[in-house]
Amino acid sequence: MCAVLFLFEFGSKGVLLILAILPVYAFIRYRTLPRVLLAVTPILLLPAFAMFSTLWSIAPDQTSYYAFQYFITVAIGAVMGAGTDRRQFLYGLFGAVAFYTVVSLALGRMVGWGGDGSGVTTAFAGLTGSKNQAADLGAIGLMVSCSVAILAARERKGLLLLSCLAVMLINLWVLKVAESAGAIVAGLLAIAVLIGWNLVRPLAAEVRTAIFGAIALAALVAGALRDLWLQPLMDTVLQATGKDSTLTGRTYIWSRAHALIEQRPALGLGYSAFWRQGNLEAEGIWRYAGIASRTGFNFHNSFREVLVHLGYVGLALYAVVMLPLFILLWVRTMRAPDDVNILFCTYLSYVAIRLPIESLAFSPFLHSTVLIMAGLGCAVWRRGNVDDRVRPQMLRRRLRRLPPDRRWRHYPTP
Repeated sequence: MCAVLFLFEFGSKGVLLILAILPVYAFIRYRTLPRVLLAVTPILLLPAFAMFSTLWSIAPDQTSYYAFQYFITVAIGAVMGAGTDRRQFLYGLFGAVAFYTVVSLALGRMVGWGGDGSGVTTAFAGLTGSKNQAADLGAIGLMVSCSVAILAARERKGLLLLSCLAVMLINLWVLKVAESAGAIVAGLLAIAVLIGWNLVRPLAAEVRTAIFGAIALAALVAGALRDLWLQPLMDTVLQATGKDSTLTGRTYIWSRAHALIEQRPALGLGYSAFWRQGNLEAEGIWRYAGIASRTGFNFHNSFREVLVHLGYVGLALYAVVMLPLFILLWVRTMRAPDDVNILFCTYLSYVAIRLPIESLAFSPFLHSTVLIMAGLGCAVWRRGNVDDRVRPQMLRRRLRRLPPDRRWRHYPTP
């Protein structure tokens, strides 16, 4: 995960590092890897369709190049979520996020932006290429550190708890100075979801199901009545954060996306075929947004991004794969909550809030893509997916929690 977080700094060397790690992982986990890959096959259909889009892409060479990278990225995230020990995964994720947070604080950069009338001309980008990515990483760091802090408090690990609190404070500062209203609102709502999950965790499964059923019903009612509250809420948020009604130019970019979707609605232009130098439409958007490098941009809307590149067929595939897995993750967490599943229920809820204003789960070798696919992978996690050599450690931990008179029942007979 560290290699992905520092990829903007490492560049192509970081990609090579990730590719070099993959055969090592396959060698170590050769017993369980086929089982894990079979479990995450539905998730792998997404990058497989992206690779298939080479057949109709307007830039087949670029599509095949980036679609292969996308396949590797999705596979890394899905296998990470579906085939790792829960506690090791959580600690490893916190270690990577904490290390990145400290380094970003020490070596991070500021970037210029319009400010939208707020008087702000610079924002914190950290070690990423944009303030929005820095804010996204700040929100992720906040969620991960908060989740581990709850675990540390429950198990009375004082040093770990202090470390988590320090990382949380730094990421709160990052959220503030990165000047991303969407990340701030979604991040704070996600923390409320995380705390809510941990409050209902000690309750019986039936009670948890009733509570979340009531919440789901309230969400459906709120969605049906969104015309009454959505626009006033958006106006309040925009006024409080100093944003204008165009959401920092997003409305113009969305209008261009709609024109492109109308040209090839069924299958789109091909994965990553639009954002390339020499494409006049892309050049015009880069010039409008002031992207001097003419690389690394998106439509700032996940649905439009998929529609432009993979059409309505691609969007339907994403919906068929991702929505059931998201629901499955929530159902499994309601039945048997654990720290990792609660964290990824929280993170995927945060992602769902940001889908209309950011392009997520669609870019290769990006932290958000890896984590979203890891969250979907958690929905199909099974204990048998963990390497046999890890199981004795898990068994010993469970035995220590049992009364002495019950431990003998769990030892295997000769």
